[in-house]
Amino acid sequence: MSGVFSVVGIVVAVALVCWSARPATRFVWTAGSLTAISLVAPLLSGATTATTTALLGLHLVAATVIIPTLARNLHTRASHDVSEASSC
Repeated sequence: MSGVFSVVGIVVAVALVCWSARPATRFVWTAGSLTAISLVAPLLSGATTATTTALLGLHLVAATVIIPTLARNLHTRASHDVSEASSC
């Protein structure tokens, strides 16, 4: 499941690069909010404490790796070289 949502994160990041003046900042806020929302499902699942703890931990580990990695690679449209073709 983390792989699927990583792809969703990449799509959101690309969209923010196209339409935002500060894509990295907006991406971190958006991804952080979505991560917080994703923590609700394990809490409501009715699973054992160990399973719930493992699910919460895995969500946080994935977010800790993926969010900074994508945010670090986002650039504002203004910072691109004028000669580069825009993909937007």
